Amino acid sequence: MKKEKVVIVGAGMAGLTAGAYLSREDYDVLMLDMNSRTGGLVSTFERDGFYFDTGPRAFVNSGMVKPILRDLEIEWEEIDNTISIAVEDKSFEIKSLRSLADYERLLTELYPSDKEDIKKIMKIVEKLSKHTEVLYEFDNPYFVDYTSNKKVLFKEFLPWLLKLAKSLRAFNKYGMPMEEFLEKLTDNQSLIDILTQLFFAKTPTYFALGYFQVYLDYFYFKNGTSTLPKLLEKKIIDDGGKIKLNTKVENILVKDKIVIDSEGNKYEYDHLIWSADLKTFYKQTNIGDIDSKVISKFNTQKEKVLSAKAAESVYVMFLAVDRPTSYFAEISGEHMFYTPSKKGLGKISKSSMKNLISNYDDLTKQEVFEWVEEYCDLNTFEVSIPGLRDPDLAPEGKTGIMISCLFDYEISRKIDESGWSDDFKEIMEKKIISLFSNGIFEGIAKDVIFSFSTTPTAINRLTGNSEGGIVGWSFEGESPVHNKLKDLAKAVLTPIPNIYQASQWAYAPAGVPIAMLTGWHASQKIKKKLKKK
Repeated sequence: MKKEKVVIVGAGMAGLTAGAYLSREDYDVLMLDMNSRTGGLVSTFERDGFYFDTGPRAFVNSGMVKPILRDLEIEWEEIDNTISIAVEDKSFEIKSLRSLADYERLLTELYPSDKEDIKKIMKIVEKLSKHTEVLYEFDNPYFVDYTSNKKVLFKEFLPWLLKLAKSLRAFNKYGMPMEEFLEKLTDNQSLIDILTQLFFAKTPTYFALGYFQVYLDYFYFKNGTSTLPKLLEKKIIDDGGKIKLNTKVENILVKDKIVIDSEGNKYEYDHLIWSADLKTFYKQTNIGDIDSKVISKFNTQKEKVLSAKAAESVYVMFLAVDRPTSYFAEISGEHMFYTPSKKGLGKISKSSMKNLISNYDDLTKQEVFEWVEEYCDLNTFEVSIPGLRDPDLAPEGKTGIMISCLFDYEISRKIDESGWSDDFKEIMEKKIISLFSNGIFEGIAKDVIFSFSTTPTAINRLTGNSEGGIVGWSFEGESPVHNKLKDLAKAVLTPIPNIYQASQWAYAPAGVPIAMLTGWHASQKIKKKLKKK
């Protein structure tokens, strides 16, 4: 019997998950990716003995990542990942939901006149965190058979489903943007900023304020984050799937069921899973002369996707320092969110960003970089230290650090077009090193061995992600894809019957767990379709 050919474009976490499931089921799987490695945004690389991660600094399990690996019979070695929060000279570790008391204490010390507002906010944070905890209480039932143990089924799992329904209803009540919700509880803009500026603009309240529980769900892989895509890649190859790297797809002929790469090579398919940038899919797909209803749906969806905006991108600095990891263990831990100033970015800074973009052509280099420096002064940074999790990831007695912050793609693009990219990186690196040296990592500037950085435009070039997107679509406009949990299975459908979409672009909001879940759903749609034949 002829094997069904499945071509998967994009070997990120969604594509690898789909490929692993379909290869296991003995489909003829071919994965194509423009890069020289699998994993998409997720990778670990080495520089002079220091190992750094790209993409997520650690993984949120979300009841999906580990169950998927177990379902695929993949073994792994994991490491705990404790998160700390620091503002100015105050910090605490998130050890459990009881650590909310430490959070409240930190905020009250920073803003003593807003004590009552902080209490009200913390009650909401606790409430939403407990609802989030319900989401993670059981592994996703797609990957675990709870019916085989009647005791667990009736005494634990079914009652959990009732709690889950209650939590999802609660989330619906807190769907407004986090900034708008907090403005109803306090008029202290700095307090609002400290709570929200580590999230993407207009993140739904239930997600942002319930994220305290998510911090407890993080974990790390031995040998770095690239372990995850490598495990899935090996599974695919062991089960007979094929992966072709350094292959950029430039055309899809829908009527002929053919994918064409930049070298003119053609790949026939019975089913196609597009797990790369979604705007690129709609730009490169030649719909041809097929069913008029499909053409109409395709063109409608194409317009939505191409007009939508990706969420903010990220600036990342990679730093090697001549200090042992033990120094950082006492101060920040392996994973920290640090805000050097309690002032916060504020509405003025946010409006100044829009002014910067609209008036960019009339500004001098000095004026642009002055804004950049102020942005750093008031921002929140994510700090990750791989060597604190796994000692093999840094030379003995030295430490590699990643320091990142959200950054607008459009500003990065304009700076590149002005020819100021190298100067921009230099200023950002010096500024951030100075902030940390004068702040939480006192005097670290004198111990820097080397530093380098990457920008949103670099992420765009390296991954093909529109606007350097790292989590898919922005919350500031209408999402062109499904954004309700009940619709997640439908999120992988495209207007073309035998073409599916997966990845961070297929559902909003999305990170690695959702990307992997969309990959699984796409594989199941193909299996289900074939069973009907």
